[in-house]
Amino acid sequence: MSRAQFLEILRDQLAGQMHEGKVAAHVRYYEDYIQSQVRGGHSEEEVLAELGDPRLIAKTLLDTDTDDGKSSYEEYSTYSEEGSGAGSGQQEKNKWWKKLDLTTWYGKAIVIAAAAVVVALLVMIIGAVLPFFIALAVILFIISQIKKRGGF
Repeated sequence: MSRAQFLEILRDQLAGQMHEGKVAAHVRYYEDYIQSQVRGGHSEEEVLAELGDPRLIAKTLLDTDTDDGKSSYEEYSTYSEEGSGAGSGQQEKNKWWKKLDLTTWYGKAIVIAAAAVVVALLVMIIGAVLPFFIALAVILFIISQIKKRGGF
């Protein structure tokens, strides 16, 4: 099993059973853990064998999830490339667009709304510029017709 398969199985097992933020955080935690162990000299296969079955991990996470939806959720700390400094965490928090979850209805709604705004802006720009170009084309056509007849 590859790292991608492991993480996909874990994500699939947790999806719909747990808050999306928690699912993303758990998957990110295991992804970062695997990467840190590989950087530490272990092979990916060794790390995945050590972790075991992602379905069992998901079941354990679901069984130990005590959040009733009322408390706020803090993300897990992650293993970073350069260590776990405050600066790297702050940079990640500023990248809000990376946290946009397209698997939720509101994530899809945001993308659709953004696309609608872009289309509306394009239509407005074309609508403002098109009359100018039509008038310019008509004037140039008239000038070319006058030149053909020897008027200029």
